[in-house]
Amino acid sequence: MKIAKHLNKIIPLISLILLLTPLILIAGVVPCSGSDCNFSMLVKLVKNILDYILIITAPLSAIMFAYAGFLYLSSQGNPAKRSKANSVFVNVGIGIFFIVGAWLIAKAVLSGLETKSGYDLLSD
Repeated sequence: MKIAKHLNKIIPLISLILLLTPLILIAGVVPCSGSDCNFSMLVKLVKNILDYILIITAPLSAIMFAYAGFLYLSSQGNPAKRSKANSVFVNVGIGIFFIVGAWLIAKAVLSGLETKSGYDLLSD
């Protein structure tokens, strides 16, 4: 019963992942192929995936902010619609905060795994 309750959130997420997988591969996220892969290439792969997620986050959040603005403008004083628009604004803001925070933490951890000396956190 608990799985059925969350199924309407899980199925779109899985569909989105399956739809974005070819785009990730086309975007050149995978830095190696075949036998030339090593640990530094794995670290580079994780960094590329995190950067790709951060790049995808910006337009999606802009679309969601525009949607929330449309809801807010079309509410015409209806408190339920205005409340929904406010919740969309808040949820998108919280989502951006967590995604950027996770990106910064992961970049810091990955920079510790990097073998280059003088690694800068925000550079490639």
